Amino acid sequence: MKLRLRLWSALFVVVACSPKADGESASDTQTSTETAGSTSGASDGSVSVGHSQTSANPSEPVTTTAGQTVTTASPTTFVTEGSATDGDPSDTLPGTVSTVTTEVISTSIGPDSFSTGFTTGGFCNDVPGQPQNAPCTDASGCGCESGKCFVVPAIGGFCGECLGDGDCPDGGCTAPNPVAGVGAVCNLGKAGDGCESDAACNDPTSQDCSPVLEVPGIITVATCGECKTDADCPAQAPHCTPDYDIGDFTGQMKCKAPDSVPNNGGCDFDGTGDQACASGFCGEASVMNLLKLGICGQCNSDADCPVGQQCTDPAVDLDLGALIGSVCM
Repeated sequence: MKLRLRLWSALFVVVACSPKADGESASDTQTSTETAGSTSGASDGSVSVGHSQTSANPSEPVTTTAGQTVTTASPTTFVTEGSATDGDPSDTLPGTVSTVTTEVISTSIGPDSFSTGFTTGGFCNDVPGQPQNAPCTDASGCGCESGKCFVVPAIGGFCGECLGDGDCPDGGCTAPNPVAGVGAVCNLGKAGDGCESDAACNDPTSQDCSPVLEVPGIITVATCGECKTDADCPAQAPHCTPDYDIGDFTGQMKCKAPDSVPNNGGCDFDGTGDQACASGFCGEASVMNLLKLGICGQCNSDADCPVGQQCTDPAVDLDLGALIGSVCM
């Protein structure tokens, strides 16, 4: 899952020099001010970044509205029309040519913060040069040694090797493990490796890139597996079933034979999970009402238990990386 938004704003500085009149020396202080960004869109969530300069010397530092003082770069020449007169309103003096400097500023919006950074390596929302797996918040990757910060909304980001399959020439991109605090890594497209599409899967036995864990709107973990649906499975193993690896926050879709998945094993609670479970019961476990998984257990309701016993809910132990199927108690 990739969550990056970059807003680009340009700062323009125009310095107009007042020429001297006949027989007189010009000593007026020149002032120029300009704001970059949207002014009419300020009320609809748009962002404006600007600066002002009150100096005749374009090399002096410029103070931005974000509070940083920088010396601009990349000279740009502007021609400004003169408007001073020597007493005769019809006598407009010639325009002047001034060389000033500008610099592009990038803005990044992370899950919980807003930051502005300079393309030449100035301000960054994170400490620069952080290693693999280090926490990060700036989606531009400016704080990561790899230049890649994989941000998981509402959870945070981690420095890693990739943001998607396009960053990995030999396979796909394995998503971060927010439980263990491990950043994204490139893989070879083998069975169980992370992916965005079938093109990243190189194992002939696992050519289907399919979601195995999903928190809607936050993160989807897809891996190279044997199937996407039951239709992809052979007759002897007709049930496309999730084989979870909770400790590594991943897994793989596999074709399973009827009645073959033991209790505490993964199953498809939205599909034919009951038929894949040896017990005949595939229950739905929920982690903080966000992550939902199917787990084979002893029952799906009290009616499935002996008289006087109740059916417990299936659960997931993130600390132990274990699935816990329902039991009659």
